Amino acid sequence: SLAIKMEAVRPVLRNSPFLNWQRAIHPLLKSSLSLQGKKIVPLNIELHPEQRILIISGPNAGGKSVCLKTAGLLQYMLQCGLLIPVSDDSEAGVFGKIFLEIGDEQSLENDLSTYSSHLIHIRHLLENANDKSLFLIDEFGAGTEPQLGGAMAEASLESLITTGCFGIATTHYTNLKLMAGKHPAIVNGAMLYDTKAMTPLFRLSIGKPGSSFAFEIARKIGFPD
Repeated sequence: SLAIKMEAVRPVLRNSPFLNWQRAIHPLLKSSLSLQGKKIVPLNIELHPEQRILIISGPNAGGKSVCLKTAGLLQYMLQCGLLIPVSDDSEAGVFGKIFLEIGDEQSLENDLSTYSSHLIHIRHLLENANDKSLFLIDEFGAGTEPQLGGAMAEASLESLITTGCFGIATTHYTNLKLMAGKHPAIVNGAMLYDTKAMTPLFRLSIGKPGSSFAFEIARKIGFPD
């Protein structure tokens, strides 16, 4: 009954780490938007042995985190035996480990800052990832001075490439976007933006990095010149 409600299917299954989803939908977001009379924009997401790591960039509120959470939720649902809301020509595999670094886990009790918490999770990932792992990282390297945080994130990504693991990370950092040109295993993805209407389209485009549109968004909200 849950599968019928979500319009979910069983994708073509592979006995290896793999992900090729067509028209993937976050079921909770779809439910929330439908109550508001809005429609969700489906996502096409692909990870395979030759293209293992997807770096998603684009403006804030453009859908980067939603894309990341959609990937994490649907893969975990599938590995729990649930059908998932994708088109029936989609393909999916199984990952031995799934690592998540999403959200802010500051801790007053443990004296952890946002960045310290981020680093602890990345350290755990670096120590435990292998070629059957999937990682999902939101705002990779954020929370400290951008140039240094970007360098830490880049070094971490280079280390993760050597493990053969799969992953999706969102970022605003230019140096992470440029890594796709250096490493064949990394590909850029952009959340598309209507530059005339200055509104996000919530569509993921694979192959080129996205812009943060920092000044354009500031101008739209009336930020003083």
